[in-house]
Amino acid sequence: MERNKKMRYYLEITLIPAVEIPVNFIWTKVFTQIHIAIAEQKNKNDSLEFAVSFPEYQYNGLGRKLRIFAEEKENLEVLSVETILWRLRDYVHITSIRKVPESRIHGFAIYSRYQPDNSLKQKAKRYAKRHEEVSYGQAFSIMNCNNTTIHFPYIHMKSITNQNKFSMFICKKIVDKEVNCGFGSYGLSKDSTVPEF
Repeated sequence: MERNKKMRYYLEITLIPAVEIPVNFIWTKVFTQIHIAIAEQKNKNDSLEFAVSFPEYQYNGLGRKLRIFAEEKENLEVLSVETILWRLRDYVHITSIRKVPESRIHGFAIYSRYQPDNSLKQKAKRYAKRHEEVSYGQAFSIMNCNNTTIHFPYIHMKSITNQNKFSMFICKKIVDKEVNCGFGSYGLSKDSTVPEF
């Protein structure tokens, strides 16, 4: 259901890689901490909602900037980004909380998570089960040949619940109007928009 509230405030994090610390490693650390903080706030109060955007998003990478949006300034204050990223202070620059510059908005975007239907291993297991004459190894080769390459930028993540590592692919879609149906614990949504400026 569409809501009337808008993402009116934001702060911006710029990643600062070093020779010994690549930007991908920093993305993993920063986004994991942001995800945990958003999830904790959602557990405390379902009405607190946060959204993220990637202002330098390209199909070959996320760039080095992350914006976090909220409906109210106080929500971002409660998120306490400076505190949660304190250990990474040498590798990030965090702006103060600012009002979204309405005059500079040039459109809206949906940032969502792309999840492949199933992993190659799962597809291969099912194929081998359906075709008894085909071994798992053969099925894996068949599935691997049919696999289409995913062309979305991603962040390496690790599940907090089961410690499994995964790549979180992020899609961007430009849309004409602002919509707020809510955001998930990663600050992403399949329907809700964030302002682009």
